[in-house]
Amino acid sequence: MRILLINPPYRSKIVRRYVCSYNAPNFLFPPLELMYLSAQGKAAGGEVLLLDAIAEGLTAEEALRRAREFRPDIAVTIMAIEYFDNDVGFLGALKREVPGALAGSFGYLPSNFTAETIEASGSDFVLVGEPDLALGELVRRVAAGEERPDIAGIAWRREDGSIGTAEYQRIESLDGLPYADQSAIDHSLYGEPFFGHPYTTFQSARGCPFPCVYCVRTFGRKLALASAEHVVGEVTDAVERFGIRYFRFMDDTFTVSRKRVFEICDGLSALGRDINWSCLTRPNTIDGEVAEALRAAGCRRVYVGIESGSQKVVDYLKRGYDLENIMGNLEEVRRSGLEMVGWFIVGAPAESREDFEASLALARRLKLEFIAVSTLAPYPETELFELERDNIDFSLLPYRCSFTHVDDGNREAEFYRRYYLRPGYIIGKAGKLARHPGELARSGREFIRYAIASRRDPNRKDLL
Repeated sequence: MRILLINPPYRSKIVRRYVCSYNAPNFLFPPLELMYLSAQGKAAGGEVLLLDAIAEGLTAEEALRRAREFRPDIAVTIMAIEYFDNDVGFLGALKREVPGALAGSFGYLPSNFTAETIEASGSDFVLVGEPDLALGELVRRVAAGEERPDIAGIAWRREDGSIGTAEYQRIESLDGLPYADQSAIDHSLYGEPFFGHPYTTFQSARGCPFPCVYCVRTFGRKLALASAEHVVGEVTDAVERFGIRYFRFMDDTFTVSRKRVFEICDGLSALGRDINWSCLTRPNTIDGEVAEALRAAGCRRVYVGIESGSQKVVDYLKRGYDLENIMGNLEEVRRSGLEMVGWFIVGAPAESREDFEASLALARRLKLEFIAVSTLAPYPETELFELERDNIDFSLLPYRCSFTHVDDGNREAEFYRRYYLRPGYIIGKAGKLARHPGELARSGREFIRYAIASRRDPNRKDLL
């Protein structure tokens, strides 16, 4: 039984995840969801090829040729959100290229627009929700001779051409899943700024319990946590077997459970100072004590979802904290020695020019190592989409999703320019940049490209 897992090609190095997709020229993460599926396919007795066309820089023609040569029985692609048109088209081409294979997909949009995805791509199925257990069962059942088995979490194109539905799948215990298949990728192809190689990613939790109105969560609000023992075991396995020294936890909020964070950090501390890692957090789930534990365990960088310097916007987004109350936490994190990267969202319907200026002022006050800014998108099936339904231009194919009555003057690009192109910031980072000349050259090129392109096309959103 041959299983082909594909991260489809694109003209630039985009990142595809279930929760989001984006073009971040200085970042490239391994296709973690596909690595978990690879582990499932192998556990079910299959021969698996994970083809990351993004990391390998393959054209569509090259990726299709590799698929044809592999001769899969089952082929599965991960689908992006912003690049949905591209991915639907590629899946259709893949189905034509390997007509004897069962071809399907998974991702946020396929899970929520199952029939439309199957119909538009000419594919056979969608793995709805968490794909792990459904794929493992599919491999076993097809190997036993069932061509289109009835499996929870799989929506099929029926023999008569009609398209069935499937219940959204969630997994109760992550400890029951095999480790992500690190052998399926070339770790030297991935990384994040000012980190080294070999590099990979892990996920210790799925789901997010917080009420943010705009968020696409990792498979939903219900939180499923791997135990600290499982997390430490997976990291240790990657360190010992593959020489991993740099990695990121991709959890929506790594610090969601304070007790578990300390337990994980205790376990990771045993690996010594050779490891360097990063994680995502919220300003109301981290403080100086947590920051010190992270740093002692090898964490170098935290990405903090601050989102806005305006309490009005924070409340509109339902972030669930008071800015004044979390300022002490953020100051403690900064003093801990961890690199703090602040995430900000601009372009909310509730955001005024004064609110935008407050966000910029907060970023400067915190002396953030880096910033990541994105324009608010009202994704379908979120609370924000329902809240602003009359103010949204949405189309699945061709994919469009934006507000119709928000004129932000491209605040995203303005935020980047006004934060980074300050003499004080440049002087303060001169030492670090001098130690990483390659990163400096690459970052400079991409920033200039971003600034120029965003001025020419204020609506362009793939230059994050």
